[in-house]
Amino acid sequence: MSTNMNSYERKLFLKRSMGILAGAFMASLPGHSLFSKDAESESENEFTHNSPVKSIIFINMEGGMSHVDTLDPKANSAFSKVASSISGISLLEPFAKTAKQLKHLGIVRSTWSEDGDHGFGQYLLNTGYRMPEGMGFPDIPHFGSVFAYSKKRNDKGPYFPSYVTMGSRSGRIGNSGFLGVPYAGFHIGNLDNPVNHLVPSYGKYKEERLIRRKDILEMMNSEFGLRNNSPQLKLWTEMVKAADEFRNSSRLASFDLTKESEATKVRYGTSWQGKSLLMAKRLAEKEVPFIQISIGGWDTHNNNKAQIAKIMSETDQGIAALIEDLAMSGLLSQTIFFLSTEFGRTPDVGSRDGRDHHPRVWTSLLGGGPFQKGFVLGESDEKGERPSKSKDAYHMRDLISSIHYASGVDPDASLPNSFGRPFSLSPRLAKVIEDVISL
Repeated sequence: MSTNMNSYERKLFLKRSMGILAGAFMASLPGHSLFSKDAESESENEFTHNSPVKSIIFINMEGGMSHVDTLDPKANSAFSKVASSISGISLLEPFAKTAKQLKHLGIVRSTWSEDGDHGFGQYLLNTGYRMPEGMGFPDIPHFGSVFAYSKKRNDKGPYFPSYVTMGSRSGRIGNSGFLGVPYAGFHIGNLDNPVNHLVPSYGKYKEERLIRRKDILEMMNSEFGLRNNSPQLKLWTEMVKAADEFRNSSRLASFDLTKESEATKVRYGTSWQGKSLLMAKRLAEKEVPFIQISIGGWDTHNNNKAQIAKIMSETDQGIAALIEDLAMSGLLSQTIFFLSTEFGRTPDVGSRDGRDHHPRVWTSLLGGGPFQKGFVLGESDEKGERPSKSKDAYHMRDLISSIHYASGVDPDASLPNSFGRPFSLSPRLAKVIEDVISL
């Protein structure tokens, strides 16, 4: 064991050691089950710790964003450098407006993984697990669902989404796994009409008629339940109840972008990306735990420069406006901001003006909550092919584990999955980047 462990690693070592000893002792007792209600309750009590974080905003640049053309300038970048508000750190033209707000966040210039496949890379980015590691857990939850569960599991109030998604819904995005429907992603497809179907499309009903229909449904479910022991009946009953609570929620105005001033809407931009980033701000104001925006189009095997310019012409101003508003309002102290992608792109551009998949290194933005402002972690080598120093390389699982820790979730905790098996929230090799977290 290394003699220069940080304090988190020491606590982790002691906790695992005690856990192994306690588990061996309890298992030796006659008739004791490691999956008893008492054991689960004890695990639940150790699931969280104190943190100021109430919301996480995750921007998923889906498809593999070219790091050397966006956040990590190199001689072979397709765009010119722009100075950022962190001394000595430059970004590139597509992130020119965001560069001015970078001082409020941190930048990780040596993110890496082994997975150059889109499905594998997105699986890792959205769960903190490599796909081979998660194969034994078909019900693995998105890390956003884990945070939503940590914040809302004891909430007895009426249903309101604890995880909201915008953009793509592929792979594990919005998938709450064994944590269940209450912590799954509520998807907004149309930013101009985000919450629809609250009344029948063919006319208005009086409230009395809706109440009668609910009474009939409850009677039918009750009769069915007396004759059929269906595990799905309770689930569907709870979903109907949640839908009715949501329809009558006093917080529905959170989804209404028309409540914002015209000046604010212009600052964020009129594209769907700008509207989604403005929506993220509104939801963070209401302390919705997890907000995910997945922006696609980054699979630039061809027409790399023009495609990046198009995406960021519709996105950069919204990201910059969001960071500025979070910082100026004070919300950033309780909101984690995370922007990343499933892998980077090859530094060399072929004759087709394209870059291929490159998981050896890329750049992520991370900050807010207890993360320090203006930190810079790692760097890539001269061409942007790999981390310049292996000791300063940060696997994607390290970033997810650090977000868990900073947001008040114990990354070493385990929760029982739907098969009763203990599921560790972070894989064994994950390391918390404790140096940039002040808890």
